[in-house]
This record gives sequence, C-alpha cells and structure tokens, in this order.
Amino acid sequence: MPVVLIYRKQKLEVEGTLTVREALQKLGLSPESHLIVRNGELLNENDILRNGEEVKVISAISGGAR
Repeated sequence: MPVVLIYRKQKLEVEGTLTVREALQKLGLSPESHLIVRNGELLNENDILRNGEEVKVISAISGGAR
C-alpha cells in the first residue's frame, strides 16, 4: 500500500518511504507554509512516511487585522 497524502480533498498516492519534506516537494508545496499531520500528531520535515500510512497536508495560514 502506498503513502496517501490528503490535500484539499484530493488524494495522492506515493510508493515507498519518503520524508515529509520530500512529500511536500512532490505536491509542489513549501514546508514553510504547510504542515503534515499523522494520526493527530504534527510531523516535522525530517519525519519519515512509510507505505500504508495516510497523512493530511494542511496549509499554515498567517496574517492579521490591520
């Protein structure tokens, strides 16, 4: 079973072991502006994703009132 990346209701399947950073790169996303969560746990960009796992990719939005 591949790693399943869920981003904005889309699922991308990737075979093999890869880091969070590599997963974000495959989606064309920046680790500085996106987070990956596995089983409710926030991962860092060096954490390893393995076949059979399903993770959510979340946009980190910042800003504020003027």
